[in-house]
Amino acid sequence: MELPERKVYTVSELTGRIRDLLEREFPSVWVQGEVSNFHAAPSGHTYFTLKDDSAQIRCVMFKIQSRFLKFKVEDGLDVIAWGRLSVYNLRGEYQLILDTMEPLGLGSLMLAFEQLKAKLAGEGLFDARTKKPIPAFPETVGLVTSPRGAAVRDMIRVIHRRYPGVHIVLSATSVQGDRAPDEIVAALERLCTSGDPDVIIIGRGGGSVEDLWAFNDERVVKATARCPIPIVSAVGHETDVTLTDFASDLRASTPSAAAEMVVPDRRELMDGLSHLVARLRNAMSGLLRKYTDAVTETLKRLYDPRRQIEEKRMRIDELTIRLGNAMVRRTATARRDTEALANRLRPEYVERTIIESKARCDDLTGRMVRSIHTVLRTSRDAAHNLAAQLEGLSPLAVMERGYSITMKKRDGTVVTDAALVETGEDLRIRLFRGELSCRVTAKDEE
Repeated sequence: MELPERKVYTVSELTGRIRDLLEREFPSVWVQGEVSNFHAAPSGHTYFTLKDDSAQIRCVMFKIQSRFLKFKVEDGLDVIAWGRLSVYNLRGEYQLILDTMEPLGLGSLMLAFEQLKAKLAGEGLFDARTKKPIPAFPETVGLVTSPRGAAVRDMIRVIHRRYPGVHIVLSATSVQGDRAPDEIVAALERLCTSGDPDVIIIGRGGGSVEDLWAFNDERVVKATARCPIPIVSAVGHETDVTLTDFASDLRASTPSAAAEMVVPDRRELMDGLSHLVARLRNAMSGLLRKYTDAVTETLKRLYDPRRQIEEKRMRIDELTIRLGNAMVRRTATARRDTEALANRLRPEYVERTIIESKARCDDLTGRMVRSIHTVLRTSRDAAHNLAAQLEGLSPLAVMERGYSITMKKRDGTVVTDAALVETGEDLRIRLFRGELSCRVTAKDEE
């Protein structure tokens, strides 16, 4: 077999030819896959792998393209990426150089919205406990919106119609485009620094998601949440929802609705005031009638003062007589009690009482001594009887009559039956006086 004409390439030449071939054949390609091994370099470039069930391809997105992404790229995210095929010479690997990406099944803007919403909610920017109350009667209302849109005209018209005396401060800003977030933050800062407004309305009229995107910017949301002045968000129409709505203290469906929320209606106030005046007039009239009737009734019950003085004087005379009689009776009673006590304290009465008490004491002493002797004698006789009974029941008394107690010598067991001992076994015999040691030579068990 003859070999073809030899054409020898260096590695660099061959890699370059392959790169040119790939770039020429695939100058633009869409690829669907799952993000894996995502890594953001300090330079701002991002590196990762797109994979499916059976293959994978390395991808790179340079900093200038990465900054246009509306969502956060992370491992496990299914995406559709657009770019061109190339070869990285140093490793001889082919790779995708991407220009843009979008999440599969969900728009990039919506994904960015949900990702930023979750992040800011975790930081507590949407906590209902931090919401500030909207003042009921503001003196100054701040507007953060475009000075040329229909929204600002609608808000000013509604505010002046409902509450003509309020002062309006417009902090102008653009409400869409790349410059809008910085301008909105600056407009809020101007109002917060001035300290004039009692409440701020931030918003614009309706538009697409892209048109309203400035109000989903993290800087705008944080500036709204941290503003010391209460803020009402009025971005777009009723169906439009932005992150600024969550960060504000109150959300309105439209700018006109926000204007109605921040100021009261003068006509409703006047009607309410008229109603209150009528209620107050009726209440005062009722109170006057009540107190007039009470005074009239009291006047009917009042007596002539001279008659009241005469009645009080007669009452004093009556009490004076009763007091004198009571003092006389009290004095007589005290005199009788004193005389009785004096009689009881005469010497002969006291001497007789002492003699009678002494005789009574001698009699009780004699009776006590006789009772003690009787109890002692009875107790002594009972003790002698108990001692005699104990003596009769004592084992020593029985042994004194010739009986004895036989016990085994080894353990002291009392022997009551000849069958309990063995021939040749040592025994102890307890007598009335002393003990005997003996050995069994024979036994009769009858």
